Amino acid sequence: MASVVIAAGGTGGHIYPAIAVAAELAGMSPDISVVFFGTASGMESRVVPAGGWTFKPVKAHPWRRARPWTLATAMMGAVSGAFTASRLLRSCDAGVVFSTGGYASSPVLLAAAVMGIPIVLHEPNAQPGVVTRIFSRIAARVTVVSEEAGSKFPASRTEVTGVPIRRSLFSIGREEARKKLHQGEKFTLLVLGGSQGAGAINAALESALPLLAGLHDRLSIIWVSGKRDFDRIKAVAESATVSVALHSYIDDIGMVLSASDAVVGRAGASATAELLGAGLPSLLVPYPFAAADHQRRNAEAIERAGAAKVLSEASLTGESLAHEILALVGDPVKVSSMASCARANGKPDAARTVARIVIDQLADGKGKRGDATC
Repeated sequence: MASVVIAAGGTGGHIYPAIAVAAELAGMSPDISVVFFGTASGMESRVVPAGGWTFKPVKAHPWRRARPWTLATAMMGAVSGAFTASRLLRSCDAGVVFSTGGYASSPVLLAAAVMGIPIVLHEPNAQPGVVTRIFSRIAARVTVVSEEAGSKFPASRTEVTGVPIRRSLFSIGREEARKKLHQGEKFTLLVLGGSQGAGAINAALESALPLLAGLHDRLSIIWVSGKRDFDRIKAVAESATVSVALHSYIDDIGMVLSASDAVVGRAGASATAELLGAGLPSLLVPYPFAAADHQRRNAEAIERAGAAKVLSEASLTGESLAHEILALVGDPVKVSSMASCARANGKPDAARTVARIVIDQLADGKGKRGDATC
């Protein structure tokens, strides 16, 4: 059977949905070989092999909208990387290429297009990215997070699936998770800034902690700061009146999601999908410099659904964050309502739906061929 090549990298928003689809592919059709392509310097080079998947590095260069001159470098890098990708695609006997977008996937998609290998794209954001928009013109199928995103692609080849999330995230129940994390009966607030951390959220919470002192017997905070700010705020977290468990990064994010009552965080596609899947209310602070302002669009869509409140980073302060946290802890009815809205809008079967589309395309495309040697 020809293999499925998954092109994904750069951020967790691109990588984790791809891993979710890979897991479903393995479960649905164990004879399919799944191989990941990404950059050697991106987090995919660590996360993918750690999950037990085969990983092949392909060079790619990012394009920064704020730095237009990087476009030329990115384009040349995509062409150069495509030569490596072509060789690897042949050695893997690739029958279909699945991609969640991002610059890291562009050389692989370019090579697949030239070689005539069917492409299935997934766009995880409400505002589609450049790579997805470009290659959607030749893709066999496109899957998207919402009707809003779907309107940007050819209707006949596009399906709304939601963002794929890993089933393993929710393998542990709430009571067991809270017991393992020693959360007791307090309102548990998870604060995190995505795979890279978030300086603005960290600074706001640092200033908010003294204002939350009155909740010392009612509030427990799990604070995932990222590595950059960890050492600086460690003493602040240890001296806080309220209970604070500080981490630079958490591998088992499913555990803390299951144990939490609400979340403060960014609005990346993967993160927001996991919040909805977990049925968690959230205070979302979109990263203002995200490509095409997609995090704001993601957050606003969830706010319209009643599952979140959007906070602007420009006006985020310790006082404003403390006010919102106090409001959540003090209004269990509101929290319950937001949680219900989150569950109603989550799509826990998205990964399986996307995996089925990939398998169907594999069957319709190259089908059975020689053994993969990748």
